Amino acid sequence: MKLNRIFIFNLAIFLIALTTFSSCQSDKLQFYRLSGPTMGTIYNIKFIAPQGYNELKLKKDVEIRLDEVNKAMSTYISDSEISLFNKMSKDEKFFPGKDFKRTLEHALDVAKKTDGTFDPTIGTLVNLWGFGPNGKRKIPSQSDVLAAKEKVGYEKIKLDGNTLTKSVDGVYLDLSASAKGYGVDALIELLKSQGIRNALVEVGGEVRTMGESLTRPWKIGVESPSNKDGNPVVRVVTMKDVALATSGDYRNFFKEGGKRYQHTINFKSGAPVASQLASVSVVSDTCMDADAWATALMAMGKEKAIAYAKKNKLKAFFIYRSDDGSGKYLETSTEEFDKITK
Repeated sequence: MKLNRIFIFNLAIFLIALTTFSSCQSDKLQFYRLSGPTMGTIYNIKFIAPQGYNELKLKKDVEIRLDEVNKAMSTYISDSEISLFNKMSKDEKFFPGKDFKRTLEHALDVAKKTDGTFDPTIGTLVNLWGFGPNGKRKIPSQSDVLAAKEKVGYEKIKLDGNTLTKSVDGVYLDLSASAKGYGVDALIELLKSQGIRNALVEVGGEVRTMGESLTRPWKIGVESPSNKDGNPVVRVVTMKDVALATSGDYRNFFKEGGKRYQHTINFKSGAPVASQLASVSVVSDTCMDADAWATALMAMGKEKAIAYAKKNKLKAFFIYRSDDGSGKYLETSTEEFDKITK
């Protein structure tokens, strides 16, 4: 499932675990690591468990769980739940599974809170600009943009209990702005069910922690968009039982006619967002929530995003380009974010 290649742009940030993963000081406990391909990227899990823990069985359980999330929400799988819904006509009834429903409910809530700046039905425009499955990245005609916009709008879908419908033919759901985060949360819940209480789970740059690393909280570094000074880390986040997600515009984009087009789409213009923002990082209780809000703030543009985050007391960190043409990157953050960083 290549969720990270669509709209969400979460591979725009590479989160670096700064904690040294050495053997646990206790003779009875040790560090374990699991990793593998998923969602068009890689998952990484680091956890503490008793010596002799059956990590191979856990790895199998992890991959089964990730496969379930993929089959629910990957637009790259033709018979996934979301793909089947996207092929349906208006007013047809669809009955989403647990993973699909929970992610969609959350996405619709964020859509309402942002007046549609974050919109899970943006998929038609994402595909039109070539950022979806098998898309060719190019500037579409204005008539095609106008036609696609008619199929975008979270109010065009309705989730009534366990029944999902669309009111307009061609509405295309894309949950890639929060599904990867949901996958991280699903793995945390799986680890909890296995009796693990200290772990770090990361999928393509989205991360959530549980407990501590050795005897102190996990510490995660947020990457610089430029890395010109050789130091990839611009801010260190102290994390204990929280999640961190980042959206950026400097990895997933294309150039045409000397202009750069990134994959965050403005639902009003129908075109990629033009903004000074290079990246937005958000800390929240769940990775799905951090994932969605990082995307939502990125889509707002610099001024609106910073004002919204401060007003709503979000734990958010912004990296943006100077407007003096120097190419310099500047930073700002909310008070809530500053409390957990150094």
